[in-house]
Amino acid sequence: MLGDYSTIGILSCGTCANLSFTGGLTGIRTLKAHLLESGKQVKLARVILACCPEEIMRQALKSNKRALARCDALVVLSCAAGIKSANSCKPGIPVINLLDSVGSAAVACTDPVLAASLCRSCGHCVLTCTAGICPLSECPAKSKYGPCKHFSETKVQCAIDPGRTCVWHTIRARSTMLHLLPALKELHARNERRDLDRAPEPKGSRLWKTFFAWHAAHMQKLEWVIRLFRH
Repeated sequence: MLGDYSTIGILSCGTCANLSFTGGLTGIRTLKAHLLESGKQVKLARVILACCPEEIMRQALKSNKRALARCDALVVLSCAAGIKSANSCKPGIPVINLLDSVGSAAVACTDPVLAASLCRSCGHCVLTCTAGICPLSECPAKSKYGPCKHFSETKVQCAIDPGRTCVWHTIRARSTMLHLLPALKELHARNERRDLDRAPEPKGSRLWKTFFAWHAAHMQKLEWVIRLFRH
C-alpha cells in the first residue's frame, strides 16, 4: 500500500485501537520501526483521542497541517470509522489503512456516501483503495475488488438495481489507488498469516486501561461542563 510513497504521516487512535495494541503509541512505534527499515521517512506520528469523530479528525489534520504538507500519504491506525472520517476531511493526500479494520461509520460524517457504506467487518479491508467507501456494503453484487461484470462505463445507474447510482462510478471518481486492488485481492487470497506478531502488553498498562475506562464510564458527570461551552 505504501510502495509509491516515501514520506509518511501517521495518526493513531488513542481509544479502541490503542486498547487492542494496534493503535496508540504501541501501534505507532511498531509501524514507525518497519517504515524506517523500509527506507521511508516519517514526518508526523501522533496519537489522537479517537479517530472516528469527524470533528476530532478535522482538528488533528488542521493542527498538524505543516507536517502533513511534507507527507506523501497519511496512515490512519484505527477502525473503519477512522478511515472514513479522515477521507471525509479531505486531507489532500491518500489515506492509507494498514489494518484489516472493523467498525461502522464515522461519527457525524458529512459525506453521505461514506456515512452510508457501513463496515461489514469482513476482515479483508479495501478502504485504502476505494477512498473510504465500503463496496461490500454499497454494491448489490457484493463486488469488492472492482466493478461487477455488468458494469457500464457510460451508464451511472447500477446494473442490478437501476434505482441507485453504481457505487463504483463514485469510487472511480474519488480514488487514485484502484490500480492496487488486484494486488490486494491476491494478498487477501493467501492462506499465510499476514499480520505482525502481537505486541507485548507494556508493563503497567493494565492500570492505565483501568484508569482510562473508569473515566470514560463516568464521563457523563462532565456533561454540565459541555453545556457551558455550547451556550
